[in-house]
Amino acid sequence: MCAARNRPRPVVRALRNAKSVSATSDVPPLLEVRLDYRREDRSLSALFQREGAEPRLVACRLTESGPRRLVRWLDVRVAEERVDRLLIALRRRLRYRNLAVARLDPGRVLLRLSEPAPPICIATYRAGGICASCPLLSYEEEGRWSVILPRGARIPTFLRDVPEGARGRVAIARPKLSPSATALTARQDRALKVAYEQGYFDYPRRASLGDVARALGTGRSSALEILRRATAKLAGTRYGERLRIFGIP
Repeated sequence: MCAARNRPRPVVRALRNAKSVSATSDVPPLLEVRLDYRREDRSLSALFQREGAEPRLVACRLTESGPRRLVRWLDVRVAEERVDRLLIALRRRLRYRNLAVARLDPGRVLLRLSEPAPPICIATYRAGGICASCPLLSYEEEGRWSVILPRGARIPTFLRDVPEGARGRVAIARPKLSPSATALTARQDRALKVAYEQGYFDYPRRASLGDVARALGTGRSSALEILRRATAKLAGTRYGERLRIFGIP
């Protein structure tokens, strides 16, 4: 029996799309595989959600020997009065050697966690890929997962290694690298620097909006708009879009 007949139809369609994309001469040698991933174990993310914590992935890797384990470094922000309770809950869940903690600020800790590696991480490692997004920290049962892989035979192998029960829709396309919505333009960066150096943000202020506008060579209304857009983006890095740092297995 043909092996293709045993594959789920969404995977077959995705593989056909991958072949058609790879056949184009002007395509870069990398492809992006997007999956709707259904997680079986949400205990860690549920713990963070219960304590009102906001984890951000700093880096991750797989161990080389023995049963594969996933080691992650998380930058976690939580209310100062809940830090100790969060750490106690983590120590109850993880063995002593699988958890390391560094207190960064009163309401911020750096965690090093070691857990059995999920199949999706092992599949990414074997295929030589890199995660562009991680569903493991999502509070939802289903998360969007994106992996950058070399085109060719590794993609079918990768899809076979991902458990069918944990995989939803599959899409394969060229990687799209779009600038962050919170990235400052050169003009905004200069305006913030000038305003800061002149003391516009000091209390009491040492420089007026007119002073900043003259230093920038623009009008007051334009200077105010630039500063507002820049400060909104800075606020977005903290409260809006979360910075994504690729975790390399």
